[in-house]
Amino acid sequence: MNRTAKIALIVSGAVLACVIAVCGVVLALGDLVPGLAGCDDLDGPTKTGIITSKTRIEQQWPQLAPIQQVHWQEHEARARSCPEIGPMDYTMDGFAVLTAERAQALPATTAAKAPDVPEDLRPFAPADAAWLRVDGTDLLLDKATATVYFTRTTG
Repeated sequence: MNRTAKIALIVSGAVLACVIAVCGVVLALGDLVPGLAGCDDLDGPTKTGIITSKTRIEQQWPQLAPIQQVHWQEHEARARSCPEIGPMDYTMDGFAVLTAERAQALPATTAAKAPDVPEDLRPFAPADAAWLRVDGTDLLLDKATATVYFTRTTG
């Protein structure tokens, strides 16, 4: 092998090593600082606070109106990824307290297991609830307290 070929081989090896090193540094910094990779901070909040507005819930589930009080929250349905692989889906969970008459009028006869309530909403859950599934829906009703638990994932 002549001297020119040896120099070309050494230069090519050095360039390849530099490219690999730069890629490694970018990947390491991208994991440490998501903003450098064009991503939002992955450790940021992924849920709303507790919302008490009745309007959206009455629009989503008109059979519950009139609602006396409501406590609900939205959160991301899956963990974020970087880069994002598609639009985020959101899950809405909450409790709505109905009038006693409205609760009695709902067609709920099938017993249901207790829902998996997000931690922030647990203070609003009725104690010792006997949940019934509202026929034809994913709603759960505790007739004793006229409380409905709702959950919906939207995309």
